[in-house]
Amino acid sequence: MNAIKKRNLSELLSGIKDAPSTKITGICDDSRNIKKGDVFFAFQGDISHGMDYLEIVIEAGAAAIIYELPYANITENNFNIPIIGVDNLNKYKGEIANRWHNNISKKLKIIGITGTNGKTTVAALIQSCLHSLGHICGYIGTLGLGIYELEDSNLTTPSNFKLHQVLADFYRQGAKFVVMEVSSHSIAQNRIAGIPFDATMFTNLTQDHLDYHKNMRSYGETKSKLFTEIESKIKIINCIDDFGKKLSKEIQKDVIEITNITVPREYKGLFLNIEKSTANGLGYSVSIQSSWGHKEFNLPLIGAFNVENASQVIALLLSYNFNFHKIVSAIKSLTPPKGRMQLVSLTSNKRLPKVYIDFAHTPEALKLALIALRSHYDSNIWCVFGCGGDRDQGKRKLMGHIAEKYSDYVVITSDNPRGEDPKNIINDILEGVEEDVEIFEDRAKAIQYAIQTASDRDIILIAGKGHEGYQLINDSRITFVDNDHADRALKNRLNISND
Repeated sequence: MNAIKKRNLSELLSGIKDAPSTKITGICDDSRNIKKGDVFFAFQGDISHGMDYLEIVIEAGAAAIIYELPYANITENNFNIPIIGVDNLNKYKGEIANRWHNNISKKLKIIGITGTNGKTTVAALIQSCLHSLGHICGYIGTLGLGIYELEDSNLTTPSNFKLHQVLADFYRQGAKFVVMEVSSHSIAQNRIAGIPFDATMFTNLTQDHLDYHKNMRSYGETKSKLFTEIESKIKIINCIDDFGKKLSKEIQKDVIEITNITVPREYKGLFLNIEKSTANGLGYSVSIQSSWGHKEFNLPLIGAFNVENASQVIALLLSYNFNFHKIVSAIKSLTPPKGRMQLVSLTSNKRLPKVYIDFAHTPEALKLALIALRSHYDSNIWCVFGCGGDRDQGKRKLMGHIAEKYSDYVVITSDNPRGEDPKNIINDILEGVEEDVEIFEDRAKAIQYAIQTASDRDIILIAGKGHEGYQLINDSRITFVDNDHADRALKNRLNISND
């Protein structure tokens, strides 16, 4: 068991704020995780201030509290521990975290990926390929945190101090690379402060999170900051996406462009061009031309968007000077990340419809998932989906329209309704629907209905939750796994047909 390291508060805050030489054993910016001896850093959040939880952290045994000014409801000398206000404390949190961890993050090659769709797939594929190539790589993102086994994480990109702690843990476990999804929220809230990115990657920009960013312009500007305000040696931009094309022109320096158009011979920049991709069984035959040469290979993943995702992965590995042939060998053995166009295993039975689980929860992602299935199967397509509560309401109608346009049968249900009435969410979705559709507020019943009703040759997409193992209903987090419910319904159908 590692000994608890003790530090001096004065040294930790040197050059930032005068502080006493109080001994501390940890740093924390989340009142739920405070431990005895920690110094608690209270930042101003979107809704509340960390100081609103003052009694909790004092009772937990905090050794000191450093809080972001202004905060009016405190008299610093009323307590038996140092409580110190700092102007613009948010500005210093990355520096403080790096000091605490002895700048371990600078010893890692950290790869940050942002974009609306594809972050999780690109990140997971990078980790898988690096492991295949003999390099230990940590993962931080929607699927969780870890190197080989992932632990759950409430946020795509954790809070700043948690993030630095995870990086330090990865380094001690032998990792040389870390791939992390960088959400727009984390950029806006400075959760990535002090992270020395070696490479940054952009997948695409489509509508999402407008409840937070208010409009697409603000959303795009936030994503751009990962490239325009943060230094990185390698920048990989998907220029097949219109916003990506504009972003690449804005950055210009050190950009590797992913394209699907022939690159002129006189072009002096780095590029990877997808010359051709043809649906082939449960994957694609792909031909690419790049600054590193030409290759043809088979990609064992469903969906044209995965050709773009894999191309970005290849570009990154090439930029790290891995052997082109070995990269392609690693690509050929890929499997989809959990909940990303994931085929439910039981559907290999020819007497059952094929069922796919996907995280698609934006209009564009849902459209691409349905188009992907259409390109691989000459069968009827079912779409089972809902929309999250207390989130961007504007996308609900759009997703209803897309489900109706790109599938043959639509089953509308609940996703994570949170504090909203599921009926209201479903009604919002129905505004985009003209034909009759099936409606089941209960998601389990929706999945069961589609699987019991579809023909043996039909394809069913269960969209919106992907890897998630829960439903958020009011203040409750209820266990719910799409894959498990689909598997159970398939087994029931098989048993019924055998009777």
